[in-house]
Amino acid sequence: MAKNLIVHGRGEAAALQQRAIQCLTVLLYGGAAVGAAWLTARFLLPWAAPFLVALALAALLEGPVCFLIRHGWPRSAAAGLLSILLLGLLLWAAGALAGRGIAAVTGFARQTPALMNSLGQGLERMEQRMLTVIDQSPEGVSDYLRTAMEAVGDAIYDLPALLSQWALDLLGRAAQSSGDVLLFAVTAGIGTYFLSASFPRTLAFLRAQLPDSWVQRAAEMGPDLKGSFGALLRAQLILMTMTFFELLLAFLLLRIPRAAGIAALTALVDALPVFGTGTVLLPWAACCLLLEDLGRGLGLLICWAMVNLVRTSAQAKLLGDQIGLDPLASLIAIYVGWRVWSVWGMLLFPVLLVTLRQLNDKGVLHLWKSA
Repeated sequence: MAKNLIVHGRGEAAALQQRAIQCLTVLLYGGAAVGAAWLTARFLLPWAAPFLVALALAALLEGPVCFLIRHGWPRSAAAGLLSILLLGLLLWAAGALAGRGIAAVTGFARQTPALMNSLGQGLERMEQRMLTVIDQSPEGVSDYLRTAMEAVGDAIYDLPALLSQWALDLLGRAAQSSGDVLLFAVTAGIGTYFLSASFPRTLAFLRAQLPDSWVQRAAEMGPDLKGSFGALLRAQLILMTMTFFELLLAFLLLRIPRAAGIAALTALVDALPVFGTGTVLLPWAACCLLLEDLGRGLGLLICWAMVNLVRTSAQAKLLGDQIGLDPLASLIAIYVGWRVWSVWGMLLFPVLLVTLRQLNDKGVLHLWKSA
């Protein structure tokens, strides 16, 4: 009897040890993947970015290039024509966006004197109201409130100078980085033509650098990963569309002119990494409150809160439905991504989780067992 208990205890200990080893293996693989992603983004990606962009554009052009080749065009001529058309379209889009941005900034600059006058009047009225409240307060409380109001007033009156300095610093950084941006664009543009003109040869060269087993497994995983990434893109488009209609409804209720255009621009800003609807709505709401347009200011704050609540609630569910991940796993990936790398992590960690799942399902890695 005692011998059986000893054997049973050893079996349980071995099973616990095996589970501990499996958990440690998963943690090690996860840590290695996060570390590799961080090192790649921190060091390798800035150097390889223009060539990766060129490779993506060349892959986008491969279908039309093959179509022209089937109709008798040489690959170099087809790649050159389509590269010029694509780059011209991208330049036109960038120029149109820049023109609209410059027009918006110019229009705001023209209205700045009137806005500052209204803001000053609003602050004076607010100050008078606060002084009335302070004068009616008990002596100890009134002194404290007066000191706090003076500190807040100094901060508000210093705000234009701080914003001006921030704008000047931003323009200075933009001017310093203009050379890098131009070099990036030129390198990516020329690289698009060269890669498109030699796309099959380039892919063959890249495949030759990998072990045959990796190439075979990549070929097996290719359709699945392509479908997963396409589904991820569809999820982001659905979220952007939801944000647009929520903003459009809110702007129409608040009787904001050109509601559709502003809603589309805000939804586009929300879809960009690092940015969000708060980039547009929060400063706008602050200006409305300072100008004593309380209804619109509060409405914009409520709109910002509701849009973020709906997006946060729907993102994990949409990612789970579109890319086949469990909603809880999607939520964990989003949260861990946010903690590790802010908004970029929220975008990239679900992609990393999809890739790890595909590798695990194909037997390339053994991170967990399917139930």
